[in-house]
Amino acid sequence: MGKTPSKIVIIDDNSDFLFTMETFLTRNGFKVETASDGTTGFELIQKHRPDLVMLDVMMEATYSGFEVCRLVRNDPDLKTTPIIGISGMADEIGVKFDKYEDREYFTPDAFFDKPVDKDALLAKISDFLS
Repeated sequence: MGKTPSKIVIIDDNSDFLFTMETFLTRNGFKVETASDGTTGFELIQKHRPDLVMLDVMMEATYSGFEVCRLVRNDPDLKTTPIIGISGMADEIGVKFDKYEDREYFTPDAFFDKPVDKDALLAKISDFLS
């Protein structure tokens, strides 16, 4: 019997990015759930208890990536779930994210700028899930 695929929840308000990442990760053997807003995404995280979360930082919905990250980190059952933060800020407005600037509110375990280097992403996911 084969190994159960690792579960990943991807939360991003860019439907093209969601489709691309879902397809890419599914083809690489992961079970993927997606959400286009933070509220739905956090509900998926609570329901599916994923092995990893990929989270857009800036979303124009009720919960941005910052709030979802904070909610996950404050939930005793979820707080050790690896979170990969993702943002297009560097490309869109020239702002580069430094995860060490905010150690309390936004604390992803890794961070990728869009467009995401897929080989580097797979390597990072492998590090977290091995």
